[in-house]
Amino acid sequence: MNFDKQSCEFNFTRLYNATPSGLGATRSNLLRLLRSLDLVSWSTHEDSGRLDRKAFTRFAVGSTSVFARRSVGEAEKSAVSILIDCSGSMSGGNRLGIAQQVTIQLARLLDKARAEFVINGFSGDQHREALKVSGANENTTERYKVEDVKFIPFKLWNESLVKAAAKLGALHHCASGSTPDYTAISTKLEELARREEHRKVFFLLTDASGYAVEHMKHLQAFADKQGIKLVAIGIGQTEVDQCFRSSVNVESADDLAAASFGKLLAELR
Repeated sequence: MNFDKQSCEFNFTRLYNATPSGLGATRSNLLRLLRSLDLVSWSTHEDSGRLDRKAFTRFAVGSTSVFARRSVGEAEKSAVSILIDCSGSMSGGNRLGIAQQVTIQLARLLDKARAEFVINGFSGDQHREALKVSGANENTTERYKVEDVKFIPFKLWNESLVKAAAKLGALHHCASGSTPDYTAISTKLEELARREEHRKVFFLLTDASGYAVEHMKHLQAFADKQGIKLVAIGIGQTEVDQCFRSSVNVESADDLAAASFGKLLAELR
């Protein structure tokens, strides 16, 4: 597809500036989840620095260690991966448009929190055929369809949100193909697990239903083992709550400011 860059950037700006009212609680809970602020501490009994008023009694008996020093430790860095279902079903009922709004508002919050984050879309094509040997007789083969995953890099690691604006502004046009959710989620969870940051959060946006629940629970278990906080955001009324521990359904970007979404983030801390 070819898009007009200027119109896509304009669309991004429009959605970026359409900040839902009452987003403060969600922002605070997300900041607590990411814990990306510098760690500040004070050491006492120092010979120089800021005068420690609590040390006046020591000074009275001749001690010179009456100062305190402020130290800033290395920030606890966070890495966030956002994965968006861009299958053909997302084109119905403006579901991909809603996912776009939610994604851009999430990106805005993450950017202000100074977290490293990446945004990918995914869809699939069941067009490639392969041969499988079955049974004890190696001459017995059958043909089956292989579902290839296609990832759409809306924002790369270390890419600024400004640079990714046109791609994110075109997101609502990118619905096509099938939904290879297990392979797509597994691939991006493994990528996130290899990151060096201490805190890792994975957001999944999808309208999928009819999940292979046991497969999705396996992905939840993998995320837990890797210390990844997995948040599934259903677009519309979905079945994400049957598969993922931390899940919520949204009807628009305004639901990011809803109490249910803020409570979900708070429970992840």
